Amino acid sequence: MTLVECGQRKKLLVSNRTRLFALVTGFVTAGAGVFAGGLFFVIPAPLILGAVIQPRFLRAGRGLICAGALWLSFWVFDVGFFMALENHATGHLGVVALSFVMVLLVILCDLAIVVEEVRMRRA
Repeated sequence: MTLVECGQRKKLLVSNRTRLFALVTGFVTAGAGVFAGGLFFVIPAPLILGAVIQPRFLRAGRGLICAGALWLSFWVFDVGFFMALENHATGHLGVVALSFVMVLLVILCDLAIVVEEVRMRRA
């Protein structure tokens, strides 16, 4: 691999910190999805898969991370927020706390991914 190819590869590589944060967010929301019931635990699969394959398949992994984050954001803000509001009235504070943690993690993960994408575009 030449020095130019190595530089191009480095520009497309998402940082380890962002990939680890995406993995943690994906697994926490999948765990919360198990408690929510149904197939909600499958929703973060593209984000997790993208974070795992990104060092090997740069563009596909990056695309899966971005698409998975967008998909997960839609579901977490839509379902998780309303689940927190619904359970707040019934007094299930554990579910409410888990929902808020899930929403906060997704917001921070989205922010980290956007910052990473801006850094890559500028390089």
